[in-house]
Amino acid sequence: MENDNHLSLSQLNGIIRNSIEMSFLNEVWLVAEIAEMRIAGAGHCYMDLVEKNEGKILARMRANIWKFQYERIASDLFAATGNVIQRGMKVLFSVNVTFHEQYGVSLVVKNIDPNYSLGDLERRKKEIIKELTVQNLIRKNAELELALVPKRIAIISSETAAGYGDFMNQLNINSNGYHFETKLFHSTMQGENVAFSVMESLNTISNEKFDCVVLIRGGGASLDLAGFDDFDLGKAIANYKLPVLTGIGHERDETIPDLVAHTKLKTPTAVAEFLIEKMSSFEEYYSGLRDALIYFAREKITQNNIVLKELSHAAKTATQKGLERNRKRLIEIKSDLPRISDAFFKSKQQKTFQFELSLNVLPKQIIQKESVKLKLVENTIKLIHPANVLKRGYAIIMKEGNVVKSVSQLSNGEDIEIKLKDGIKKSKISE
Repeated sequence: MENDNHLSLSQLNGIIRNSIEMSFLNEVWLVAEIAEMRIAGAGHCYMDLVEKNEGKILARMRANIWKFQYERIASDLFAATGNVIQRGMKVLFSVNVTFHEQYGVSLVVKNIDPNYSLGDLERRKKEIIKELTVQNLIRKNAELELALVPKRIAIISSETAAGYGDFMNQLNINSNGYHFETKLFHSTMQGENVAFSVMESLNTISNEKFDCVVLIRGGGASLDLAGFDDFDLGKAIANYKLPVLTGIGHERDETIPDLVAHTKLKTPTAVAEFLIEKMSSFEEYYSGLRDALIYFAREKITQNNIVLKELSHAAKTATQKGLERNRKRLIEIKSDLPRISDAFFKSKQQKTFQFELSLNVLPKQIIQKESVKLKLVENTIKLIHPANVLKRGYAIIMKEGNVVKSVSQLSNGEDIEIKLKDGIKKSKISE
């Protein structure tokens, strides 16, 4: 049965195209995330754009950037952000809405506003920082005490990253010849899987024995680092049982791991230098204690040698004088022998016994006296030992891992560490 009241598919598509073209005469600014992207052989860029809410896709549409536009847009975006157009970016597009009878509705991108991408990332980052602050997580990992000799190092990085190679070269080729035990836990360092990958590495590390964790990457554009700005990753680092050191390698911006880490350094090489300096400070500290102990021991030996020489001289002099007196007395006795009785001999024997007794007692008394002095010096050395000094209420002020010995080493605004008997506190010089 024929019916003249109908449209062909091409006619319907033509009506739809005319409606769309009449409704979208001008370009439209559109916010969307790039879900998929590919560059064709001819140089055209084809994308799938999506809108998400809590991970659920609410809308999807195809878009393209023709070659002559793509080259300009990509160049402008790189100049403004240091990054290229890529999957996962949330972007503000200027588009024309088009309809093709065979391919349906699509968008032709005319321009991209790079400031929106950076602004969206910054807004999300501020929200994460606010929530971490509310939960008192910003300085939690920094309150952990870093080992005096951080020798066993767990490294979270990519084995192909230039920053990892720089770190290992700096750590292994040090002028002092220090040896560190390191183990790499390979993780994704760019893209949307960064946070999940790093947290997986943290979980694996927790099953082994290390002194600290090092998270290093090397430089990159601001958008390259967006994967690190994740609340769950920040929370995992803040609550981690080991001190976490970061060297993500970006001069201008701080990532969320930088903010919650125990120690944030600018580059992987700087992290290696920090660990080497910790080892050097430990060696210098105990070398000083060793030198002090050797000095006090030598001083005490010298003093005791002097005392022993004095005792020997005194004993020798006393013996010679006694013998001389006895010789003279014997001559007198011999001359008066007819008049000496048995009582006289007994009296002399008693005096000789008392003299011998005094010779035995005198050196012991002197040695006992000097032993008391030696014990006093030993107790003094124990009292000045840094661990005991800290127990009496004193503190050691350290800056960047080094002991501060003079106020000339400190300036306003600098961060310092105050080492007390039961841990370390961070502080800042105000005046």
